[in-house]
Amino acid sequence: MRSLEKGQDRIQKICDKLRHEIIDPAKLEAEEIVKEAQLAAEKIIQEAQRHSEQLIKQARGLIEQEKNVFHSSLQQASKQVVEALRQEIEHKFFNDELQSILEKELSDPKIISELINGIVKAIESEGLSTDLSAVIPRLVSPENVNALLLEGVRKRLKGNPLDLGPFAGGAQVKLHGKKMTLDLSDQAIKEMLANYVRKDFRKMIFSL
Repeated sequence: MRSLEKGQDRIQKICDKLRHEIIDPAKLEAEEIVKEAQLAAEKIIQEAQRHSEQLIKQARGLIEQEKNVFHSSLQQASKQVVEALRQEIEHKFFNDELQSILEKELSDPKIISELINGIVKAIESEGLSTDLSAVIPRLVSPENVNALLLEGVRKRLKGNPLDLGPFAGGAQVKLHGKKMTLDLSDQAIKEMLANYVRKDFRKMIFSL
C-alpha cells in the first residue's frame, strides 16, 4: 500500500514539476502572446479607422472639387449659350431688320435727292469750292433722282453725271479737289445708327 502511495506521490511531483516548469510558463507565454496580439489588433483597427477616415475625407474633397468644377463649367457654358443667343437675336432683329428698313427707305429717289441736296448745301455753306459728283444706288434710275435735284445742285454736278455705286440705298458725294467722299449710303447710315442705338436695343431686349 505504501509503495502505491509512494508511486502516486512521485507521479504527482512529476506533474507538479511539469506544470511548474513547462505548462505554467507556456500558459503565461500564451497569455502574453494573446495580449500582444490583442494590442496589435487594436492598433491595426485604429490605424485602419484613421486611414478609412482619411480616404473618406479625400474622397469628399475630390467630390466637392469635381462638383465645383462641374458647376463652374456649367455656368461658363450657360453664359456662352446666352451670349450666343443674344448675338443671334441682335443680328436677326437688329442688324438684318435695320438693313432691310434702310434699303427700303433709302432707295426712294426722293430721299436720295434730298440727301444729295442737303450734302451739297452743307458744302456750299462751308465755302468749299471744288468739283462735285454724286453716287447713287445701283438699282435706282439716275434720271428719276436728277429730276428731283435742286437746280443749283444740278449746276454744281454739271458735267459730272450721277454714278451708280455698289450699295442699295442712300447717296455719296465726292469732293474731287479735296479727295474726300461724304458717305450717306445705307451701310454708312446703318453704322452710325448702330453706334447710337445698339446699346439701348440690347438694354431694352435683354433686360426683359
